[in-house]
Amino acid sequence: MRTVGRVRGRGPAGSLWRHRDFMLLWSGHTVSLFGSQISWIALPMVAVAGLHATTFEVAVLGAMSTLPALVVSLPAGVLADRHRRRRLMIACDAGSALVMASVPIAAVAGRVTMAQLYAVTLVVGALGVVFGTAAGSLTPVLLGGDRLTDANAKMNTARGLAEMAGPSVGGFLVGLVGAARAVAADALSYAVSAAALASMRLREPKPERTSHRGRFLGEIAEGLRFVLAQPVLRVLALSGAVSAVLLRGISSMWLLYVVRELGWSPWAAGLVYGLSLVGGVAGSMVAGRVTARLGMGRVIVLGALLSAPFELVTPLVPPGLAGQWTVGLVFTFLTAAGMVQMTAAQTARQLLCPPGMLGRMNGSTQFMQAGLLPLGPLLAGALGAWIGLRPALIILGGATLLWPLLLSLSPVRTLDVR
Repeated sequence: MRTVGRVRGRGPAGSLWRHRDFMLLWSGHTVSLFGSQISWIALPMVAVAGLHATTFEVAVLGAMSTLPALVVSLPAGVLADRHRRRRLMIACDAGSALVMASVPIAAVAGRVTMAQLYAVTLVVGALGVVFGTAAGSLTPVLLGGDRLTDANAKMNTARGLAEMAGPSVGGFLVGLVGAARAVAADALSYAVSAAALASMRLREPKPERTSHRGRFLGEIAEGLRFVLAQPVLRVLALSGAVSAVLLRGISSMWLLYVVRELGWSPWAAGLVYGLSLVGGVAGSMVAGRVTARLGMGRVIVLGALLSAPFELVTPLVPPGLAGQWTVGLVFTFLTAAGMVQMTAAQTARQLLCPPGMLGRMNGSTQFMQAGLLPLGPLLAGALGAWIGLRPALIILGGATLLWPLLLSLSPVRTLDVR
């Protein structure tokens, strides 16, 4: 079998649950993710219930949350490579805690405004992009290569649990103490994450100087060139961008279709969505074992191949309970397969990248995917208006097969990264 990019990791063996620094990183990350899910509910509720915001104002608030990934990803990569990543993450957490805390403080004084909510969303989103870019670059330094798949799987498990339970917790808190006070829980979660990071014993090496050091745009360009020149990283980035656009387009029309065309109740749609999140958690829990057994390249290709075709299920099922159960079970499976695939792809990118380029590699990959994301809903909306919801979903679902096709025709399928 042809081997692409074999990299041998370092670091002692043993369960990561007994690795002190990783557990501090994981626990702080988990608490912060739950806090962010609370704010995902609470901040719009501050606008709607507290400020009586218009539909347009609420839409703008939602749009603000998508801008930082596009605008900040590339500079964030440079910052993550120029500075010690743990310190950068602590600074981002501390800044996010202070900015989030401004909402309940202003609410007590009766001075919350839409302008403040816009600013909070933008600033916390930008700090979150920097934090995420640095975090994806810190794990290889902390653990070496041998346990990266396990570490990424555990971090993704935390994300899945937060996405599954966080909105319910957020709704409960909003009902209990009010939307503005519920935001304080997110501010506290950032403080907990910062404290956990500060308690780590890791001593990061001083960042390497590059030939472009001191020229910010030069360092950004160096990161983009590296991703586009490396065969596996290029395919992972571009195929990931294609799938992200198509899946965002499908998700933008999915609820409208199942409620309007299939006659589902909002409760039934929410239950089916919840089942898919369970699949994501299950997938992240077995990702390490599956990757170890099948190999990283095969998992990346098979995960995409087992996920993409099932996006066609929703427009093909009949109305009624049988259709709901079918979509729920299929979504649970495809989300599990997608989570295993995502974990393997994330690990491959980290192992194929030099330590001094990890930040810019992560930032460049995120930029290429985030930059195209708005095309998904626009494409879906145009198709839905032209030919109807069901044909549009069938076309978009069929187009997701481009994702595994691109991967299977690339060096990824023979990838052996250790």
